Amino acid sequence: MEIRTLAKVALLIFLYYVIYAFYGGLLNPSPVLGDSFTYHIPISLAILNGSILNPHNFTTKTFVFMFNPGSSEAINSLLILLHIPLTLSNVIAVVILTFSAFFLGLRFKLAYYYALLFAVSISTLTVIDRWINFVNIDIWLAVFFTLALTLLKEPKKSYRYFFLLGFILGMLVGSKYSAWPFLIVLLIVYGKSLIKSLSLKRFLVFFLPFSVFGLFWYIRNYLAVGNPVWPICTLSLPCNKLYYTTAYYQMWHMTLQYPSIMVNAFFGEYKLWSLSLILPIIILYAKLKRKDKLPHDVLLLCFIGIVNFLFLAVAPTDRYSWIMVSSFRYSYPMFIPLILSIFMLASYYKKEAWLGFFAIANMFPALTMSYYPKLVLFYIPIAILCFYLLKQHEPKSKTVKSRS
Repeated sequence: MEIRTLAKVALLIFLYYVIYAFYGGLLNPSPVLGDSFTYHIPISLAILNGSILNPHNFTTKTFVFMFNPGSSEAINSLLILLHIPLTLSNVIAVVILTFSAFFLGLRFKLAYYYALLFAVSISTLTVIDRWINFVNIDIWLAVFFTLALTLLKEPKKSYRYFFLLGFILGMLVGSKYSAWPFLIVLLIVYGKSLIKSLSLKRFLVFFLPFSVFGLFWYIRNYLAVGNPVWPICTLSLPCNKLYYTTAYYQMWHMTLQYPSIMVNAFFGEYKLWSLSLILPIIILYAKLKRKDKLPHDVLLLCFIGIVNFLFLAVAPTDRYSWIMVSSFRYSYPMFIPLILSIFMLASYYKKEAWLGFFAIANMFPALTMSYYPKLVLFYIPIAILCFYLLKQHEPKSKTVKSRS
């Protein structure tokens, strides 16, 4: 079967899943209790009323979380201002993530429909589907990580490129404290080529949006409490020690203590793509036994994914199974490069169609939802429009067929 056909099947699955989620967000516009009301929505409201500029105004019981970076919450502030239900925030994020993953695949030389198959494989993961009508910022972080990887792969010398890079990297580190390690890994891998394109003017063009959307939150915290990452204790700076006495356990600790529960949670979130963890073993075998000269990009992406796995190991979780499942939303920067590596390896070994069937099989859980007949009225015309636009932008000379 052609990759084009498999990609179109994937697109149909994606459209059904997103239209359903959009309808669900409209049908239930009130976010569920949890982190949404603990700090995501309060931060968004604080941005709207201006109190975000003065942390001393934070008086809620969970004020400790109000010091978190809020660039992604600013997106939710815009939705509130426009009277759009916040339960659509992650639906919008998933759509943008799909486009971002598609452009990422193209940047790493995946063929047109093969890149689309990769993009839908990412956006239909259970670990993403689970949160599509919630109010959190992890999917938005995945968007900015994916765009950052796309931009850093091939630096350009234009001012437009450096302004966009500053905005994306600013939104990345302005969304979570934990985004800094992901950015550092990307700069370790691609920083050398970026520096070659840098000049003083380009740096200033980059630094302006990076400061506004990223560094702002850290400067605010430092001016308010003397610690840019408050309440985290670091470098003998002021911190909230109570925050640490009540903090959750770390992923590695809970994995050792409850291995079966953690493994079940991991497989439940990633299904067949959980096998991507054996990618380093495949690469090592290919290098040592078969003497294969694998594409350099595959090795770099694998390196990014495995190093990010180390950061996942210290992510917060708890001994309750539902929190273990929840904690895997921190793993997006680990699995996006790993899954992309698998797509590139399948292309290298001319097994794209095999991987295509594997990818489609992993998408079917996204269809396990209630059926609303009225949604077909939206589904069919949107699907026709998407196929038309897909055909219009298809590179005529790069039609990809199964080579298995």
